[in-house]
This record gives sequence, structure tokens and C-alpha cells, in this order.
Amino acid sequence: VDYGAAHAAKYGHDRYGKTYAGAFREWQPGQKIHLIGHSMGGQTVRLLEEMLRNGNPEEVDYQKQHGGSISPLFKGGQDNMISSITTLAAPHNSTHAADVGNEPFIRQLAYDYARFQGHKLSRVDLGLKQWGLAQRDGETHAQYVKRVNNTSKIWKTKDNAFYDLSREGTSKLNQHTSLNPNIVYKTYTGESTRPTLDGRQKADINIKFSYLVTANVIGKAPEKKWRVNDGLVSVISAQHPFNQAFVPATKEIKKGVWQV
Repeated sequence: VDYGAAHAAKYGHDRYGKTYAGAFREWQPGQKIHLIGHSMGGQTVRLLEEMLRNGNPEEVDYQKQHGGSISPLFKGGQDNMISSITTLAAPHNSTHAADVGNEPFIRQLAYDYARFQGHKLSRVDLGLKQWGLAQRDGETHAQYVKRVNNTSKIWKTKDNAFYDLSREGTSKLNQHTSLNPNIVYKTYTGESTRPTLDGRQKADINIKFSYLVTANVIGKAPEKKWRVNDGLVSVISAQHPFNQAFVPATKEIKKGVWQV
């Protein structure tokens, strides 16, 4: 993974992360594919398409000023690689569940767990080595913990999923992505709550236990239209980005507009 030289310098982590083997190595301009993104993966596929088409101006400018290499992805100009984008329960406009994750106590628990799993004998890889959360060769566990506590910027950054799923984070992503007139866009939402007498939404009796708390938290949201949810994401958030065009889904396939 190449996070980009500009991005890495801005947020204070390594430029390169984990290496993933290609799943479809024949993918190239003219060889279009269909992208399906579940949950936060919906944001991922939208941003990927935006970069393929328009690149990343910040990375291009940084490379011009500082030299060095730049990923072809950040240069853009590839408008013929995707046929359709489908999102499943994607938090296009945030999720109230992220508000729980952004609580200092909860975030600290998550980071402490990630730090713990960074020891050399761990079988769990949380993909945070770019932040230094991996014990180095010849480094004792005590030295590892001290280094991470003193030098890693992960503790105060907005460069994480907690922020990207917040109202502010999703709004920024929506402003930086656009609809491609040559692509078919479709969304699917889920509903796992039912109304109560006081107008709130309560988790369905058959909901997965791990979603019970978040479903009820979202079901009490101040904005009534946000209360119906699938346990993690409000239906209204999963339908389409608020700042982008949409139409009700029919048998007719349309391009350049969200079909919800």
C-alpha cells in the first residue's frame, strides 16, 4: 500500500504499508470491472474511482516540489476501468456508531489493543505498522511500548476510520468525490430496528448481539430520520451521499446517478 508521500508527511507515518497480492492482475485500462463495497468499503471504492479518474492533486504537487516517485494511481487519467459501483450498507454520510468510537475512552481502548497486538509473537495483524505499531528486530517489548508511546502520532491523528466515519470526515470525503457519467451507481441498505411508542427505534429481536448496543444508540438519534438503521449504519446515510444526485431504483439502468 502506497499512502502517498504528501499524505505520509502530513500525518506522520510511513509512506508504505502492507503488501497485498493482486486479486485480478489482468485489470487495466479498457478491462472494466464492477466494484462492490460493503460498509466503509463503499467509501473506499468511491475514492478509488475518483483517484483513477482525477488523481490526487496534493500528491502530484508534492512530487513536483520534492521529487521522488509517485504512484500511477495519484496521476489519474484512467476513466475506463470501472463499469459500476455498488455499495452495501455504506455510511456515505457518517454513522452515529462512530460517535461512540470517537469517545476518548473507546478510542484509547482500541489503540491500546492495537499496540498490544504489535508484539513480535502476535498472530493478529491490524494493519497499523505504518504507525510504528510493530515490534522491531532486537527490540524488547518494553522498548517497543516506550517507542510507540513517545513517538507514534496515532494517538492524536484524524487519519483513521473513527474520523472518516464521522459527520465531518464523511462530509470531506463527499466533497472530494464526484459521480462519473460513465458508471452505474447502486446502493443497498439494511434495516434491523423497529419503532417504539415514543418514536425511537429499537434493535430487532433477531439482530446480531454485537450490534445490539449500537442499533439502540442510533435508534435514539436526535434527528428522527436517522434512527432507522441496520445496527451500525442509518438507512438514510446508506442511500447516497447527500451532495450527489440520486433517483429511485427502477428496472431502467442509469449512469452517473445513484439509484436507491
